[in-house]
Formats: sequence, C-alpha cells, structure tokens
Amino acid sequence: MLHMQPATKTPAVQPAPRMASRRAKPAPAPTVPRNPFILTKKTVFMQRIADLVRTGHNLYVQGVIPLEKAGFLAAKFEQRFQVERNKLEASRARKRGEHSARLLFWLSDESEQVHWILLFCPGSVIDESEKWRYALSDLIQLTGYQLVRLTKSGADHPVWTWRYTRSRYDELREAVVQAIRRKRDDELRQLIHTLWRSPGFSGIREQVKKVGDLIRSEWKRTRGKNETMPEIPARLGYVRRLADIGLPWSELIKNQTNSHYYAR
Repeated sequence: MLHMQPATKTPAVQPAPRMASRRAKPAPAPTVPRNPFILTKKTVFMQRIADLVRTGHNLYVQGVIPLEKAGFLAAKFEQRFQVERNKLEASRARKRGEHSARLLFWLSDESEQVHWILLFCPGSVIDESEKWRYALSDLIQLTGYQLVRLTKSGADHPVWTWRYTRSRYDELREAVVQAIRRKRDDELRQLIHTLWRSPGFSGIREQVKKVGDLIRSEWKRTRGKNETMPEIPARLGYVRRLADIGLPWSELIKNQTNSHYYAR
C-alpha cells in the first residue's frame, strides 16, 4: 500500500536550491523550425516526465500550443537551452557545471493540441529567462493528474508517481456516489470503465482501488439486496516500461495537411 502525502502539505520538501542566477539577453526568434519527435500516447508522455524529474530536472515550464507551432518552439528552446543533447552529452555538461534541459511534446487526440513541457536541471548558474516552477512544491499537472512523491510501505524514501489531482479525485468519488443513489447504473458502468482504464501508475492505482471500495460500500448501504451491482474488473492494469510512440513533427504536419485537404 502507498501512504499518500497531501499535495498541500510538504514539510519534507526543501525549497529550490539557491544558486547564482543570470537573466539571459533575449536571442532573435529562430525562423527555421526543428523537427522534434511528438509523442502520441499520454501514458508515455507521463512516464518520460517522471523519468526526467527523477534525475534532477525539477524546474519546469509547460503549455499547450497548436501542432503547427511545435517545430518553432523546439527551435527556440534548442537555441536557448540545447534541449537536443543526447544522454551522454547532457551528462558531460552537468559534470562541467552546466545545465541540462529536455523538451517533451504530446499530441492529444481529443483536442488536437500539443502539450509541451520544458524540464530543466540547473548547473552552477540558473537561467532566469523563464518563470521556472519547482516540481517538488508546484506540482506538475496534466489533464487531471499530478506528479507527486509517495512513500511505499516499508520503503525508506519516496518515489515519483502520478495520481489524480485532489479536485478531480473528489469529482469522481462524488459522481460514483450520486450514480448509485440515483440508480443511474449505466452512468456507474461508464465511470467504472473510465477509472479502470486510467494510466496504471502506482499512485493512480491506489486511488482507483479506493473508489472500488467506495462503490461496494455505498451500494451495500443504499441499494436493495436484490439489485445487481455493475461488475468491477478483478484486475487493475499497471504501467510497464514503455517505448516512445509517436512521429516526427514534419510527418504529423503532413498528415494534418492531407486530412484537412480531403475533408474539404
């Protein structure tokens, strides 16, 4: 079991390290786009973010842009932060006291917008040209989930994982309770389907299990003995190590252009 630490109380978290800082002079905006790899699976995007935060890239900025702007954003951050260094180059840079930065993209099927996040591991000097947020106290959030540190039972240190934000989790719990009380069984089945298809990170799994317990207890308390409770899946999936799934930006732009052409 995991002991969940409320996001609003993080006494063990130390403030972001104080280092020498500088405000870089703005460079001219690049006019030639890069061709970044765009992830197309949200769970992979979430796993890559956790990987980087775990390795010390705990300063970040994030946003959402149209697909056609992603190549130019990548060019801007490559010019300023060298986000395209490979692992060996980034490691050598950190040993020299330089920063390390990575830029990740995810294309959402639902909104057709690109979510991006720039993760930064400072060197001896922190660049102040961005309004950096600190992942240990200003939690990274994505579509109702947040990246947190939780301590497993028997472990001596916390691990990084994803869970539902408090507000989203409360919404789901309330929706389950109301569906049971108002006998909206089809709505309850849909909620169960949605919850059990959540990304299987350990923090989310624990929350979903607790919602399962809530469904059983609320059904027993408010519904008749002769009423059949919708089936709760016996198995809750978990996230294995995932390969990158996506396409280069140029390919996605080509696909988008072709789909718009044939839709006319």
